[in-house]
Amino acid sequence: MDRSVEHRDDKEQIEAEAAEWVIRLGGDPLDAQARASFQRWHSQSVSHAEAFEFAQNTWAELAGLREAPGSLSPDRVSSKPGPQRLLAGTGMPHTPRRPIWWGAGMAAICLATAIGVSSFWYGSPITMMVADYRTLPGEQRSVTLSDGSVVDLSSASAIALHFSDRERRVELLEGAAYFTAAPKAGGESRPFVVEGAQGTATALGTQFVVDRLSDAVEVTVIEHEVRVNLNDAEHQSASAVLSPGQSVQYSARTGLGKVQEKDVELAAAWRQGKLIFDRVPLADVVAELNRYRRGRIVIGNPTLAGRTVSGVFSTRDLDRALATITQELGIRSASVPPLVTLLY
Repeated sequence: MDRSVEHRDDKEQIEAEAAEWVIRLGGDPLDAQARASFQRWHSQSVSHAEAFEFAQNTWAELAGLREAPGSLSPDRVSSKPGPQRLLAGTGMPHTPRRPIWWGAGMAAICLATAIGVSSFWYGSPITMMVADYRTLPGEQRSVTLSDGSVVDLSSASAIALHFSDRERRVELLEGAAYFTAAPKAGGESRPFVVEGAQGTATALGTQFVVDRLSDAVEVTVIEHEVRVNLNDAEHQSASAVLSPGQSVQYSARTGLGKVQEKDVELAAAWRQGKLIFDRVPLADVVAELNRYRRGRIVIGNPTLAGRTVSGVFSTRDLDRALATITQELGIRSASVPPLVTLLY
């Protein structure tokens, strides 16, 4: 392995371990064995001590944003150690007891540091500039386009219109949308095309859903047919025609997937204020829940990402949904309200 890659991996591992210790030290008191384990870890190297200090101080800054909201950038993170005391009988530093929201993972730290608090409330500023229509977290909107087509936007979704003499193209910038395409009839001869990432969905009928997932785009047909094309250089010839009740996912990394049968009620459940999961990986469930929340949920322990979730949840009571999921999976959560909730 390249030494630079190996060093980066070691650094990321130490940062992840530091975040875990911040969580544990901010929760229930540690027993003697756990205290000794922390002391050994903390004294292993200067890198371990620095990573632990960084995790503490970054979250001290983030917690302060609850009272004075604004962007959090790396130069705001204090380089001075926060107030500490020694755990009895160990001689090792321990931050005074914090509320449960104090603990969180490095993934959440990086998230909040990189994008700033404003994005939690208003979404990506880039999307705001280029979108013609968009929704905020928890909001849905129905838009009638100039050709008579109707677009139902899911929560935290955005589209940009690129209509021309040749085609009616709609770019799905983020989120999900239910399209009811006006058919080619009378004076309308242009195809209706939805672009999402490196692919397109061309309506051969009327109703379909396009959903930008965390690592792919999914197209589901509700009525008539849709032709899906993947347009990147490696998979430029990949295409499929979907019939009602069928879906397909595509990405530049994996190409065009296999056509699958899909419950159309599940695909558009968000239109009725429901989220339906049937053995869905926790990572995908979290991505979906994040569309409906002004804060963010992050998974602090990578081993949890593949755990599957099944259930029907209301978009109007996501706190209960999250509580049910954590209880069913036997995992814990820590929060910096209203910014970040960590699952670990």
